[in-house]
Amino acid sequence: MKEKGMTRKLRERLAFKTGIVSLAACFLITVSVQAQELLPTAKSIAAEMGIAWNIGNSLEVPKDPLLWGNPLPSQRLIDSVKAGGFKTIRIPCAWNSHADTVSCVIDPNWLAQVKTVVDYCIKDSLFVILNSHWDGGWLEECVSADKQEEVNRRQNAYWTQIANYFKDYGRHLLFAGTNEPAVQDVYGTPFGADRMAILNSYHQTFINAVRATGGNNASRTLVVQGPRTDIELTNQVMNTMPTDQIEGRLMAEVHFYPYQFALMEKDEDWGKVYYYWGKNNLSTTDTERNTGWCDENFVDSMFNFMKTKFVDKDIPVVIGEFGAVKRMTLTGESLERHILSRRIFYNYVVSAALSRGMIPAAWDTGDKGNLTMTIFDRKTGEIFDLGLLNAIRSAAGLPKLPGDTSLVKVATGDYSMKVLYSADTSFGQVQLTVTKQDMTPYDTIIVRAYVNGETDYDSAGVRKFGWLALSVVTMSDNWTWREGRFGAITMNNWKEYRIPILTDQSLNEDALVPANPSKIDFLALQAYSDGFRGTIYVDWIIFKSKAGAYDTVYTFNVEAGAKYDGNVDAVSLIETSAVPGDQEWKTVTRPKFATSTIRTSSFATASTLRAFMSNGMIHADFSVPVSGTVQVILRDLQGRKIHSGNIRAKAGMNRIKIGADYSGLMLLEVRQGANKLTSKVVCR
Repeated sequence: MKEKGMTRKLRERLAFKTGIVSLAACFLITVSVQAQELLPTAKSIAAEMGIAWNIGNSLEVPKDPLLWGNPLPSQRLIDSVKAGGFKTIRIPCAWNSHADTVSCVIDPNWLAQVKTVVDYCIKDSLFVILNSHWDGGWLEECVSADKQEEVNRRQNAYWTQIANYFKDYGRHLLFAGTNEPAVQDVYGTPFGADRMAILNSYHQTFINAVRATGGNNASRTLVVQGPRTDIELTNQVMNTMPTDQIEGRLMAEVHFYPYQFALMEKDEDWGKVYYYWGKNNLSTTDTERNTGWCDENFVDSMFNFMKTKFVDKDIPVVIGEFGAVKRMTLTGESLERHILSRRIFYNYVVSAALSRGMIPAAWDTGDKGNLTMTIFDRKTGEIFDLGLLNAIRSAAGLPKLPGDTSLVKVATGDYSMKVLYSADTSFGQVQLTVTKQDMTPYDTIIVRAYVNGETDYDSAGVRKFGWLALSVVTMSDNWTWREGRFGAITMNNWKEYRIPILTDQSLNEDALVPANPSKIDFLALQAYSDGFRGTIYVDWIIFKSKAGAYDTVYTFNVEAGAKYDGNVDAVSLIETSAVPGDQEWKTVTRPKFATSTIRTSSFATASTLRAFMSNGMIHADFSVPVSGTVQVILRDLQGRKIHSGNIRAKAGMNRIKIGADYSGLMLLEVRQGANKLTSKVVCR
C-alpha cells in the first residue's frame, strides 16, 4: 500500500487486469567487492522468517512520519509483535522526501531514526525487510523512458548510502529495492517490453549499489518486486530475475489484496463489494455479498503461480503485503459473519503461503476505524485485534493467546468438534478430509481431546461396566486399513494424546504404521466401545515433523467431520470454553438398554433487537418468545465487556436502559439460552 487513504487512483489501480509482454534484457554494472562475512543464502534465511508484519503508515510517510497519526515505533511495540509470534518485520520507508533534491544526500538524522527502529527489531532477533516505499511515487509511478535516467541516479545514490550505513548488520537485515513499481499506468493502459526492461534497470541499479559497498552487503539477501507486485502480472511478464554477482541471495516479492473483498469501498457498475469469505461461512440470505472469484481456489491458484515460477527454482517469495479491511458499517449478523470472514481469510492466506514455502506479511496501518487492518495498538504496543492475530497464529501452528473475548472466535482453537455417541453398537467413526496426503515428513500425531460420558450401564437390573478405546485410522496402498491408538483415556478433562507414526509396528503396538505413508487416501477418528454413551470433543490435531516443526492440520473452527457412522449420533461444533459444562449427551444419546427423549429447541419464533442512544442512555427494545432470565452484554468492537447483567424478561416486547459512560461504536447483545440478538449502537 502506498498511502493512508484509499484514493480513487489506488482503487482503480488495483482493479485492472493486464496482458502479456516479454521481458527485455537488463544492463549489468560489474563490481568487485570483498565480503566481510559470507551471509547465508536467501533460501536458508527464508526458512527462518516465519510469519511477518508491516509497520505501515509510519516511516514511509513522506517527509513527516507522524503526519498520518501514528507515533514513532517503540521497543514496546516491537516486543509485542515478537510476543505475538511474528519472526519478521517489514519496514516500509521513505527516502526521497528526506534527501536533498539535487545531491540526493539523505538527511543523517533520518538515517539515525530508521536505524533506531531497525535496532529495536534486531534486539528481538527478528528479521527485518527494509524497503524503499512509495514516497510520492518518485520511482513507482515513473517507470518510463523519460524518467529512467533520473530514477536510476536517485536509486543508486540512496541505496549506496543506505547500504553503507547498515553495512555491518548480519543476516537478519534484508533490503528491498522498491515497493509496488508500475510497468503500466493506474488505468491499465497497455505497455510494451520496454517498460519491464526499465523496471528491471531500477532493480539492477539497486543490486549493484548494495553489492558495491562490500562488507556483509556483498552477500546480503536482497528482495526485488514483481511489476505492481501483482501476482498475475508478475507471473506473466517477470520472466527472469536481475543479475547478481553472488548466487542464491535474491528473493521475489508480490502483494495480495483480492480487491472486491479486501479493499473495495463501494459497489461499482461492474461488481459489488464482497463481505463474506470462506466456503463454509457464506451467507444464505445475503448471497450477492458472498465471495465470488476471489475464494480459496483463487488463493491457491495465485500462490501456485509463485511457487512454480520462483520457489521451486530456489528463489524464495515474500508476500510483502496482504490483508482485508474491516467493514464496521455493517450490523448484526452481517457484521459478525464479516468479522469471521476476515479471520478465515487471514488464516487461509497464511496457511497457503507457508505451505508453499513463502513468507506472508500482514499489512497494518494502526488506524482503528472503518476500513482498517490494524492488529497492534501503535501507542500502547498492546494487541488490538486478538482474534485476527490468533487466526494468523493458528495458521502458523502456534497456540492461541489467552484472553480472546472478541465477538467471533475462529481459527484459534476456540471451537472444537463435538461427537455424540450412543451405546447401541461397538464402534463409531468420524471421517476427516485428508489434508496431509504425504505423512512421510512426520513422526507424531497429537490430538487434544476431552471425553465426557459414562461407561457403565444397567442390564436387567444388573450393573455392568463398559469401556472405550480411541484411535486414528488411515487407509492407503489400495485402501489398506491401519490404526494408531490413543492409549489410556482420561475422562472429563482435556488431554493431549500422542500417536507415533512409524514404519514398524513391532517398535510400538500403539503406533500408526500407514501402508503407504506418502499417499494417504482416508483418515478418520475411530471409537471402539461397550456401553459407552457420551461425547468426545476434539480441539485440534497437530502433525509433528521429524525436524521438530508442528503443523496444525485440523482446528475444527469452521468445519467438523463431514461423514460419520456406527454409534455416532451427531457431529457439530462447540465453543471450546463450553466443553466442560456440556451435558447434552445425557438427554440426546441412548443408553445400551434404555431410551431417552431427544432435546428440542426452546425457541419457536424469531426474536428482534433494536438499540439507540438518547439522553446519555442506551435504550433497547427487544422481543423474545418466552419469559425468563435474559443476559444483557454491552461490548466495544474488540469484544471487551463494558456492561453485563441479567434481567427478567417477559414473552414478547421488552425495553431496557443502560448507562453508557463510553464514546464510540458498541455492540449490544441480548442472550436467552442459546438464542442471541445483536445490535450496533453509537454512543456519544
